[in-house]
Amino acid sequence: MPEKPTHPIPFFKGLIIGILLTFMLLWLTPFIQSRVFLRGSGSTQNTQVVVSPTLDTTNITKNVLPSKYTLGVTFGDVVVKMIKSGAIDKNKFLALYEGRGGLPQTEKELLDNATKEEITVSTDNAQILLNLLWPLGIANKTNVLSNGPMGTQYKNEVGNFASTGGWTLGKVSGGELFNKYDLVKLTPEQEKIVSDISQNIYRPCCGNSTYFPDCNHGAAMLGFIYLAVTQDMSVEEIYKEALILNSYWFPQTYSELAIYFQTQKNTSWEYVNPQEILGMNYSSAQGYKTINQELTTAGLLPKVVGGGGCGV
Repeated sequence: MPEKPTHPIPFFKGLIIGILLTFMLLWLTPFIQSRVFLRGSGSTQNTQVVVSPTLDTTNITKNVLPSKYTLGVTFGDVVVKMIKSGAIDKNKFLALYEGRGGLPQTEKELLDNATKEEITVSTDNAQILLNLLWPLGIANKTNVLSNGPMGTQYKNEVGNFASTGGWTLGKVSGGELFNKYDLVKLTPEQEKIVSDISQNIYRPCCGNSTYFPDCNHGAAMLGFIYLAVTQDMSVEEIYKEALILNSYWFPQTYSELAIYFQTQKNTSWEYVNPQEILGMNYSSAQGYKTINQELTTAGLLPKVVGGGGCGV
């Protein structure tokens, strides 16, 4: 018997349908994968902050700025020394604050008398303390200034920075004060500690560490580190107090960081590592900008009053 004839048309129809299904599957795969990837807990593309609409940002930021805080160090006779050396002109300093409601009695007494009282910072006096620590940071003789960028790479233009040229409350210019006086004497061991710590503390007004104190905030932080190290404060404690100071000087920045750590890291501000926060990733201008952009996208920017610029 002759063989049964084959039917080529159904065969080709099935082949065509199979090709079409394969093509559609390949076309849809990237979309399916992206949807699964974005929803996965390990996703690196889903960078938006996801928060409850009832998040209380005000309560989170309360831990950043206590009403007042004792720093655990004292000025001793350092302010008196700065007056005598001309790093601070007493009349200029008082005149500045006459236009700002007057210098509080506690700070006024520092201009004439040594003290054993520990420095207490608050939203009311944070900027005054900034202006008292600032000239100490630039005028004190230290290896950080002589061996750091300002004393080496920029030695011939050292008076042109915001920290030096911007200091107008001395009897001479800030550039003339640079690295000039033994206001806080450091041992070689203490010099090493100051150098190490200053290279790990940044400020959000620029991208430099305290080791390069080219603005008032950097100079003031350096002044604080001098006091803390010579008064035997532990390195861990110095970072803790430095974070407090930076928070008073840049309240918006550190309030935002507190929101970020609460929402993104599930970490309350009191449990963050001060040294980590003060590093480049969070406290430099570029590091802070990245965090700010994430919070802006998520609509989580807190509104904070306070802080100041890089002038007196």
